Amino acid sequence: MTTLKPLEASMTRIARVTRTLPMSRLGSPSQLPRFAFQQPILRKDTPPDRGLSVEESAHAFQWGHDSILPYQVVEDYDRSQAPGEMPLIEMSNGCLTLTVAPQLGGRLMSMRDERLGRDLVFCNPVFQPANLGSTNAWFSGGIEWNGLVPGHSPSTCLPVFCGVIETARGPVLRVYEYDRVIEATWQIDLFLPEGSDRLFVHGRIVNADDQVKHAYWWTTVAAPAAEGMRVLSPADYVIEHVLPGNQLERFPLPDPDRFDGSYPGNWRDATSIFFRAPDSDRLFMAALDRAGVGLGQTATPAMRGRKLFYFGEGAGGRQWMDFLSRPGDGDYIEIQSGITPTQNQRFRLEARSEIHWTEAYGAISVDPSLVHDEYGAATRAAGDLVARRFDKAELTDIDVFLTEVSRHPIQSALAHGSAWGRRDEQLCGRPLADGLDFSVVTENDCWDELATAGAFSEQNLASVPAEFAVSDRWVAKIEQSVRQQGETWLHCLLLGIAALDREKTEDARALFDRSVSLRPTWLGHRQRAIVASETEAAIVDYLAAWEIGGAPRELASEIADFLLRNQEFDRLSAFLAGLSADCAGLERIKLVRAKIAARNGDAETLATILQTEFATIREGEMLLSELWTALQSGRLAAVLGRGPTESELTEALKANPIPKHLDFAMKAEANNEDA
Repeated sequence: MTTLKPLEASMTRIARVTRTLPMSRLGSPSQLPRFAFQQPILRKDTPPDRGLSVEESAHAFQWGHDSILPYQVVEDYDRSQAPGEMPLIEMSNGCLTLTVAPQLGGRLMSMRDERLGRDLVFCNPVFQPANLGSTNAWFSGGIEWNGLVPGHSPSTCLPVFCGVIETARGPVLRVYEYDRVIEATWQIDLFLPEGSDRLFVHGRIVNADDQVKHAYWWTTVAAPAAEGMRVLSPADYVIEHVLPGNQLERFPLPDPDRFDGSYPGNWRDATSIFFRAPDSDRLFMAALDRAGVGLGQTATPAMRGRKLFYFGEGAGGRQWMDFLSRPGDGDYIEIQSGITPTQNQRFRLEARSEIHWTEAYGAISVDPSLVHDEYGAATRAAGDLVARRFDKAELTDIDVFLTEVSRHPIQSALAHGSAWGRRDEQLCGRPLADGLDFSVVTENDCWDELATAGAFSEQNLASVPAEFAVSDRWVAKIEQSVRQQGETWLHCLLLGIAALDREKTEDARALFDRSVSLRPTWLGHRQRAIVASETEAAIVDYLAAWEIGGAPRELASEIADFLLRNQEFDRLSAFLAGLSADCAGLERIKLVRAKIAARNGDAETLATILQTEFATIREGEMLLSELWTALQSGRLAAVLGRGPTESELTEALKANPIPKHLDFAMKAEANNEDA
């Protein structure tokens, strides 16, 4: 039995703190606008209906088809894990102590139960970004607020607003931001009642516009993985995201043809399963260890979806967990709750409307003989305890209270997010949402001028902007500015970027041509390069963009990759030779050199490059595996004096398995493991 410490309840306190831990460098967002056709996200086309209901198919979308503009990619990070200090906001009442990182999307980083003496969520011992987010950089651990576009939030590694509201029931900690794709606000209000060992989280999404929109929300909880742990949630059946076909299919739980998928340790490959109990009047999730102790979660009825994700027990999955943390310390699972039944769906956000929900979290302890009983019986036992721990009447009362508080303004600001919420309010002449203050000091860049004066100053016409806006309201404002000020190179460039985001390539090409003719800039030439109809024209513009100066170093990777894809090896060699040491050290430049070495049969150079511990490999990207296979093929060819047969190469790969630091397979058989 777990020995509980006596409660030492106190009033809820909120304070700034710091946490000392190894931290890898997180650089600034990229200045290169990235378009849908440039995104590395695999397009996961879902096959026709495989037994899903109308509710489970409503407002479905295809992964990888959407642009992430106007957000910027965050890709300049490393694996240094040097000693560092992470600023946090701590909220504690003597029963629970939690920390929030406003500079990292408002992520709840830890939730320590003082009675149990342990963290209820996976508190990553390091800060290590990796390439899993909608805008690249993402990190594991804690509780993540994922909205309003599909995937890990664009705000994951960006600052958001944070502040405190004082109420008669105690303080509420608010995290909020403006989503630039959906053009709506999201907020999370954290409430830790005095003397309570339960956390209540209220979510609110506001659409202030006159148009209906479709949005996305999943709260993602990382729970510490433990041998023999089980995840319980009401389920008449589950919907599994099946690889490699990316279809959604219904399965029983447990599955008599395979195994009991409620035990994460039974999954060899990475998995996502959605628990479905459409008629249940109380949905919940519980992640419980072998002793029946762990985290319980429930919510008001607006949260209809529940999901389990696990990287799996295969070598690639275990490497991912180590890679996101440090070897032996990164094991976790995810239990998630969303507004839709599956994550292949958006929900309807009515014009001038708000959506509210309240979640509740806390430790639960269930008799282990019941936890590991038949699934239905185990779920009922956990559900009975959840019903007692999170009484429905109390949850309803707190939901009503927090819904009212959600419109109250903060009284003490603790952190500030982006300027785009304030700019949108200036553009539209009305607040985005009651209670949300988007005031932030900026340097009056071109977007501030556009929102207020409607024209660009000489100062802002002298430099290339670092951020972009592509929505209808901003395009209309730029077009109005053209009529007011006259067309400048900057107007043409910004309108061209917006046109290309809409896949209006011919319009974009004409606008980029006019921008470069009015004033040649590195970004104007880069934009002309990516829409060029002929390879030679693209190369000329790419090289001109680099020679002008002022371009971010990530443009070097884009140019090198383009030259390689088009087999312009002489130009590529000359371009690489002229790079500074800073640019030559970029991971993607190293990978271009690795591809050249593989093509040339230069096993020595390829082997040296593959000793690198790469930081930015994308989830599902098999490039390192392919390069390792090329290395073994080249070495074998040198011995045989000819190219190896398929069976010879298979034997060589068995004798020389891919090193752990290169293995990021999400499915075991991708590396010839036993399924």
